[in-house]
Amino acid sequence: MESKTSASTGANEVSMLAIYAAAFFSLSITLMKGLAIPLWCISLGVPPAYMGVILSARSFVPLFLSIHGGSLMDQLGVRRTLLVLAILNGLLPWLYPVFPFVIAVLILELFGGLVSSMAWIGAQTALARVAQGDPKRAGRFSFATNMGNLAGPVLVGFAWKLGGPIAGFGIISLWGFLLFAAVYFLPVGDRPKEPITSWKNLMPKWSVYRQAFVMLKEPGVDLVVFATFLRISAYSIQASFYAVALVHLGQDEFNIGILMGVAGLSSGLATLLGAPASRLFGSQVVVLIGGISTAIIFISMTPYLSGFSIFFIAALIFGLGMGISLPLLLSVLSNAIPREQQGLSVGLRSTANRLAGVVVPIGLGVVIELLGISHGFLVIGIVLLLVLIIGSVILLRRAKRLSGVGA
Repeated sequence: MESKTSASTGANEVSMLAIYAAAFFSLSITLMKGLAIPLWCISLGVPPAYMGVILSARSFVPLFLSIHGGSLMDQLGVRRTLLVLAILNGLLPWLYPVFPFVIAVLILELFGGLVSSMAWIGAQTALARVAQGDPKRAGRFSFATNMGNLAGPVLVGFAWKLGGPIAGFGIISLWGFLLFAAVYFLPVGDRPKEPITSWKNLMPKWSVYRQAFVMLKEPGVDLVVFATFLRISAYSIQASFYAVALVHLGQDEFNIGILMGVAGLSSGLATLLGAPASRLFGSQVVVLIGGISTAIIFISMTPYLSGFSIFFIAALIFGLGMGISLPLLLSVLSNAIPREQQGLSVGLRSTANRLAGVVVPIGLGVVIELLGISHGFLVIGIVLLLVLIIGSVILLRRAKRLSGVGA
């Protein structure tokens, strides 16, 4: 009996290591493309408004299919779905330099955004199923995620400076195949999955979407989804026009990669501070809103700064705000939702992610086209802060009212 328990514990630890590796190589692909695609658009001469449309395209299809993708993870199994997605993440980057046309970039971002989004949903679903809301493992997962966000952009920036677009996209391709290697060691699942007998099994079902949106009635879930939208709005600025602003301010590709990477490093370290900060301030909500506000402020002030050292400090503080909020979101949501619906709940949160990823780059691109890059960042930052403050007050009052009714 003891040997069986020991073997089970060892298998669980191997599973967690594979999940941490998947975290390292999944979300970071989006950030790597957040550096590569703006640089590619600049080289193709794309104006800001059109660039905003292209940079939002990666989130457009996931906006409608993230919930369905989370449901597919539950239905078909995380591991076998992720294996296919990882291969696609390895192959797609090569198509950008092969087809150097604006319409090709738009199409590739539409499809590639869905693939990378589903991979990140898969990594989160694997965590939710194995860790089952353990905040320590959620913190380690967040740390691994942000370590990937450090290494990926730095390597892309370095490769792009040395070898141009082919080298830069080659690094992103390598990341996809390393994700495949990590996913190979994920647990197969609790039970055998039924074979896919019809394409109908892969099509979206309205009942699944209705089931997901009903979750918004659960205490805490509405605030998590709302906070996710604002947090990813700050991230969407970094993953879209941040690189453009830094090029405008005289920074080269390698420096930009370092700045995006150091934000990932800061974020990774800050994920370990979520629980202590919540105990210090006596509230997870205060830390969550404070972290998101910090991220919005320090990414929006980028065009008003100068000098690499100042950019470096601002990137560190931006990463602090982003990182301290992530484990709180993951832990609260996984505790509020039953285990068998974890994929669906991650899909719901990812829908909020992608809504921000569509709205912010388009809005920022249009404002930059009209007012210039400095005023564009300022306007978006003010709007996001107002939405965060007003929305948080409304949702907290609702939660207090519902708890009073329940009492």
